[in-house]
Formats: sequence, C-alpha cells, structure tokens
Amino acid sequence: MNALRWSLPALLLTACGSTTLPTQPGSSVPVEHALMTPLAQQLLTLTNTVRAAGVTCQGISYPAALPLQEDQTLTAAAQHRADDLAATEDFTHTPANGKTYVYWINQVNLRAAFAYTHLGENLGMADTVTHMIEVFQASHTGHCETQFTNTYQDVTTHQWLPGFTRIGIGEAVSPTSHQHYWAVLFAN
Repeated sequence: MNALRWSLPALLLTACGSTTLPTQPGSSVPVEHALMTPLAQQLLTLTNTVRAAGVTCQGISYPAALPLQEDQTLTAAAQHRADDLAATEDFTHTPANGKTYVYWINQVNLRAAFAYTHLGENLGMADTVTHMIEVFQASHTGHCETQFTNTYQDVTTHQWLPGFTRIGIGEAVSPTSHQHYWAVLFAN
C-alpha cells in the first residue's frame, strides 16, 4: 500500500478505561509471552522519545514522563488483538465476536504474570510508525495522555489516575484490505 491513509475519523481510540480482572489463584493456564515485531518496537521507541521530551495534548502541556516498559505478556495479548482486528476488520473496542482486549488479556494469563491494577487500550490504523505517533498525539483527550504522559483519564469514572507503566504493542495487516492495524495495551 503506497498511499499513506489515516484520518482522525477513521481512527478509533479509547481513553483507556481501567479494568480490574479477578485474580485466578491456582490457574493452570500458562502465561504467554511474545516479542514485539520490529515495527512495534519502533512505535515503543518513538513513544518513549515523546514521553522523555514532554508533550502537548489538545493544548495542554505535560512534563516529561518516565519510559513505558515493554511487557512480553501484554505484547502477546496486543498481537492477538491486532491479528483479530486485521482478520475481522471490525475496528472497534467492542467487536462483534466478543474478543475485546480483556478477552486477550485473559487468554495470555496476564494476571499470573504480574499483579496489575488497571488496564487500557489504544487502537489505530496507520501505514507508518511515524503517522501512528502523530495520530495518537492528535487524538481527543485521553488517548494522547495515555500513551505519552504519567496520567490518564478513566473512561468509566472520569477520574485522572497515575499513568501506565507497562506496554505491549501488536500490529497486523489485513489480507483483504491491506489496512495496517495497531493494538497498544497498557497496564500498571
């Protein structure tokens, strides 16, 4: 796909609402791990570069933020989510097949990997890593903050909470439309 195609109307992001899943003591489900693809690693590097410099989101300046740490279990869930987006082209946080990011978090057994308190998701469609960064920065309140600052707004309670510390990134291209999908999952 030669033409760069992205637009804010076509981009769907969530303000990363917090989700707390029940602890599953004695679970026999193995913890799944995955490495980021080279493109996902580029997105993480650029995300942390923006965080280190500070960022302006919707006219509000935020100071430099600590880097997000790659988490291989979050990455496994994010890659499954991106693969599902590319296969179904159902670009929404609540897909018809029910396979939300929480579904994939459960599938990789994140709870057994570490005791998180909140989870979040940003989704995007962009053909290049640079444009994905631009789209996340230009998106409405909540998305930019989630990706690039030490705070984010819970979509359910509308409270501002301490920012996420861990990240997993998945990316996949639809075999039908050749659209590039991104799933970015966060936890703390």
